Amino acid sequence: MNKKQLSEHIGNIDDRLIQQAEKIPNYALWHRRTRIRQILATAAVLILMVSSFSVGAIAFAREVSVEQETLELEGVNLTLILPDSWMGQYSVEKYNQNYVVYNPQIRESVSEGIDMFDGGVLFYIVCYEESMTEEQFIENGLDFTAYRYILATRDKTYILHYASDVQYDPADEEQVRIYSKMASEIKDIQFVVSNVFDE
Repeated sequence: MNKKQLSEHIGNIDDRLIQQAEKIPNYALWHRRTRIRQILATAAVLILMVSSFSVGAIAFAREVSVEQETLELEGVNLTLILPDSWMGQYSVEKYNQNYVVYNPQIRESVSEGIDMFDGGVLFYIVCYEESMTEEQFIENGLDFTAYRYILATRDKTYILHYASDVQYDPADEEQVRIYSKMASEIKDIQFVVSNVFDE
């Protein structure tokens, strides 16, 4: 029976009422879809909780390293947290207020009798006797090598300068491997400052 026949049998029924009767929502289907959405949302929340717990546990385990490899700079309230893989593979020498960090095995094999600036140098921590922002440091033309701005106190500025020339024997594959690995990890060094205003 179509709407015209229904209208004739029932009598004078407005076509709008018939159209509305045809468009009655399917509440069972609507409830099923809502239930499925709720189940999927709950599953997504559980997955997020489990994964964030796992990631947090991993990150916490990495951050809480019992014995971090640290280098305290004598006379400066600055500590460098070095990559753990550097343990036993670096030395530091102080000259004036500056520091040279190098690989002693490479230095020993390439620089017999040469001064501290040659062989195995990874980077220098240079103390400038003037307080400068990084922009002032660049304006003064002191960025003659690749560098990393560390900090400025009331009257000093500390910069990490990368070695600007070859510091190993390119023919020795082991030296190349060790130096390249350590040089690539310099970016991971963290700086911890204490009592900056005592300077």
